[in-house]
Amino acid sequence: MRTRCTFILFLFSTLLLAQGGIRVVGYLPTYRFDNLAQLRLDRCTHINIAFANPDLQGNLTTEGLSIAPAVAAAKQQGAKVFISLAGGYLTPAWKAAWDTLLQPARRPAFIQKIVQYCLTHQLDGVDVDLEWQYVNNYYSPFVLELKPALAAYNLQLTAALPGSHRYPQVSNAALAAFDWVNMMVYDLRGPWDPSNPGPHSPYDWAVQCIQYWKNQGVPANRLTLGVPFYGYDFGVSPVASFTFRSMVNLSTGYAYVDQVNQRYYNGIPTIQAKTQLALGQVSGIMIWELGQDVLDPGQDQYSLLRAIDEVVQSIVAVTEASGGVLRLFPNPAGDWVQASGGGELTVFDLNGRAVMTETVAGDAPAVLSLQSLPAGVYVVQRRQDGRACRAAGC
Repeated sequence: MRTRCTFILFLFSTLLLAQGGIRVVGYLPTYRFDNLAQLRLDRCTHINIAFANPDLQGNLTTEGLSIAPAVAAAKQQGAKVFISLAGGYLTPAWKAAWDTLLQPARRPAFIQKIVQYCLTHQLDGVDVDLEWQYVNNYYSPFVLELKPALAAYNLQLTAALPGSHRYPQVSNAALAAFDWVNMMVYDLRGPWDPSNPGPHSPYDWAVQCIQYWKNQGVPANRLTLGVPFYGYDFGVSPVASFTFRSMVNLSTGYAYVDQVNQRYYNGIPTIQAKTQLALGQVSGIMIWELGQDVLDPGQDQYSLLRAIDEVVQSIVAVTEASGGVLRLFPNPAGDWVQASGGGELTVFDLNGRAVMTETVAGDAPAVLSLQSLPAGVYVVQRRQDGRACRAAGC
């Protein structure tokens, strides 16, 4: 009797699931709080509320809005909540406060106020999002003092950093202090250079950015790949941003492309390809920002967050189904895969095309080299004489 065992193989270059799970980090700006009832926060593992800034006394504020409803909504839907500090633009008052509070004499008291803010609002961590001209020589000392102050209460610390640039003020020690880094892999092009139209977040740049930060010494399990839920229209002057939702409102067909005339963005296929890349090469995905997605429940099939979730859940479902007698090693797969017990081992792509086969007699292990395959999702089938087997793995 010939029996078959079919299971899913996710070809990963890192042991993602073994390193603490998949992260889906969604930024939620305070100006999106009116959309809380429409947001599927359960599709995220972490919500970064953006942004909080201090006054000169170090008291954090979110432009007069209470974050309590957002924290409650996220936690009810199973997500952890971080407060994201600063942001890409600071008012003159905020900049003056940051410049003052990061100085050595003022820093300890400011850090204690940050910690107390987290405790008061039952937060899970802090995301530091000082960017570009706001990053100065006090950045790394601030991070290195903030880290132990948060850790004393089991609070985590992350940062948002550019896709392919490391601020010279970020020391190796500061970089190592972050539980993970949210790579902002967008804004390669934009309104600051209107004569250079094109995609601002292409797939190939995501590949380059991942390698860039790995070369900076940040391991895969401490990186998330940032994706945009917005785009830029180079067909108007000045160049203007637009939301993914606005494109779907124009035509649902626009959900599946990356360019309409001079409008450049990421559609569902690119977002899903980036999610597969992120789950294979780093620790997950990051989103700027949730409120730019399709929010109408009747159009959920066009949601980018749903598209991400479909990729993530396909992996989680397979992982939970594991435990049969067929054993993959290593798991997740790296450069090769071995199935103990011999037989015929065949790898198929998601179109059902056999991409490689190996047959081994007796009880010797069937071994396949995967070095020629790109990272992605594959189906592996084993045929074996004499006994039934079934398992799932990644």
